[in-house]
Amino acid sequence: MITGRRIGSAVALLALVALPGHASAQREIVQPLPAPGERQLSDALSRLARNATDVGALLDAGEAALELNDIDAAIGFFGRANELSPDNSRTKVGLARAYTRSRRPVEALRLFAEAEAAGVADARMAEERGLAFDLVGDTASAQTLYRLALANGSGDEVTRRLALSQAISGDREGFEAALLPLLERGDVAAFRTRAFGLAILGDAREAKDIANTMLPTGLGTRMAAYLDYMPRLTKAQQAAAGNLGVFPRIASIGTDDAGIAEYSPSPPRIARAPAPAAVPNPAPTQTMSGPGDRGDRRVSDNAGGPAGKERSSSPATPSEPVSQPVSAAPTRNAAAQPVPDRETPPASGLREEPVVVAQAGPAGATRSATEVSSASMPLPGPPQRPQSVPEPTPEPEPAFEPGPRSVADAFSGFTLEPGSTAPGSNGAVDITRIDIPRERARPKPRRLPSIPRVTGCRWRPERTGVP
Repeated sequence: MITGRRIGSAVALLALVALPGHASAQREIVQPLPAPGERQLSDALSRLARNATDVGALLDAGEAALELNDIDAAIGFFGRANELSPDNSRTKVGLARAYTRSRRPVEALRLFAEAEAAGVADARMAEERGLAFDLVGDTASAQTLYRLALANGSGDEVTRRLALSQAISGDREGFEAALLPLLERGDVAAFRTRAFGLAILGDAREAKDIANTMLPTGLGTRMAAYLDYMPRLTKAQQAAAGNLGVFPRIASIGTDDAGIAEYSPSPPRIARAPAPAAVPNPAPTQTMSGPGDRGDRRVSDNAGGPAGKERSSSPATPSEPVSQPVSAAPTRNAAAQPVPDRETPPASGLREEPVVVAQAGPAGATRSATEVSSASMPLPGPPQRPQSVPEPTPEPEPAFEPGPRSVADAFSGFTLEPGSTAPGSNGAVDITRIDIPRERARPKPRRLPSIPRVTGCRWRPERTGVP
């Protein structure tokens, strides 16, 4: 028989066992939902598991990786899609966006241009393309695309990029006006952009105050160490630091990468046009030449013969003639061109026109072109073109018929007789009559006769009677 004490103990035991289950039933279970990019990436990967060459799945996976800020994975997906479908404009846009995020703006701009040529609208890629222009230092093009993106409903990120680009270009009023609505809402990212913009504009003290007071403690402290260097960076480096948080190394401060430096537009080069051909003057004018022009020759427009060809082949530096026009009628200088050395008389009945002669001087010096001849006052009526005087044709030489020749015939023209002496002019000196002292050979020294040497005997004094 169960007593009441045992029944009470059993009831208490059952209550103790039931309490943990009841408490666990009352506790809420909180599980975070996956981000939209993760869900899209998971769906694309499941499609790729069924078909690895699905271009649409590769593009969806690349865009999801960009949304999750996994740049390397995005480049891999878009690169594979580009191999399978090189002419796909969506592939080019996605790969360009990934290159922009990975600080490869030159390649990104090339892909954006190819996508635009393929028919992609500017509004679709204005946000990332504007950032690519900022990363190469082209702030004007970047701001134009940012405004286009804002006109098509882009978010606050584009507004912050526009404000920073205006600070880089030196537009402080535009920078303040663009950030004001975001600052009034207490946007922390807008305060960060304001700190970078003020540092770029040279107000590092106020930038540090904003970083230390308005930003989280760790972020403000890390930013304050770099704000002093912002004015020393290039435009491309400032855009990378403010938008992507990438600061250059100390050795590279103020120096762009080779690719960005080559992309920067170079100053225009003015190419020299070739000298125009000589054009006869329709209205000849009378000019006055200086004293130094009296010794120049008078030439006409036609340059024929071997002398003209030789002069035309020599390099000449034409320059403007130095002359003073007498008449009030407007004059036009003829173009400088090489002319022959010899003089060619003008055609009868025609008046000679001034010709500019370009003569090549010695090395390192160039003689300026002067007007060779002066023409008389213009005659009434239309000008006539000078007629060229035909060159006298040389008489043809008799044909030479080669025949068998001997050695004696070949050397028959050589003779030891003195040739004819050319007649000397007045005042000339005949050098053949000058007696030139010549060195004479010294006489050889006379050799003395040699004394024969006697060997094999010894000299002994003769004996005399003297002891």
